Amino acid sequence: MKALFTSFHAKDYAASKVFYEDVIGLSVDRDFASTPHRFTNYNLGGMVLKVYEWTEEYFGSGHSGLFIATDALDEVIERVVSAGFKTSGIEVHEWGGRTCSVWDPSGNIFSLIDEKQAGEI
Repeated sequence: MKALFTSFHAKDYAASKVFYEDVIGLSVDRDFASTPHRFTNYNLGGMVLKVYEWTEEYFGSGHSGLFIATDALDEVIERVVSAGFKTSGIEVHEWGGRTCSVWDPSGNIFSLIDEKQAGEI
């Protein structure tokens, strides 16, 4: 088995696109707009992050969880904080990982992990 994608619901789709593209620095893999939703896919090196907004009534429930590895943790966190978004602050865990949780404009939380100090995952 392998992860195909993680999806985050966007309360403000336009703000979420700005956040993931301009603040975090992800590249768009695919934009889709139709019914029952519109979404943007971001390629995370073999895994996809799908940010979506329902355009029709939605009948399910969502759950998101995601770690994104970066070789520029400090710089990305600086951009996130400078843009006014919430973070947990950088944490160094007992297992060796150096991470920081980030909240996007819709309140979705994900973690960035230092590629150079990932520890035993």
